[in-house]
Amino acid sequence: MSNSDYIRLADAIAAEIANGTLKPGDRLPPQRRFAYEHKIAASTASRVFSELLRRGLVVGKWAEARSCRVSPGAARRRSANRVASG
Repeated sequence: MSNSDYIRLADAIAAEIANGTLKPGDRLPPQRRFAYEHKIAASTASRVFSELLRRGLVVGKWAEARSCRVSPGAARRRSANRVASG
């Protein structure tokens, strides 16, 4: 997987947040399951989460899956990021 592939996957999850598929408070799957489901290395899954965390779209620690959730203001931040970059 190239360096930009994790960005594309993070963008896809961000789009799910923006369109309401993932809502504030929704839990993300545990990191290893996420990696398995997307056929990526656990280290790449970690990079995806780090990118979502950097964007303010998720909160918590992915290693502790019970505490990793979509951030309460995530949809607003995603929309603002899209306007700023577009």
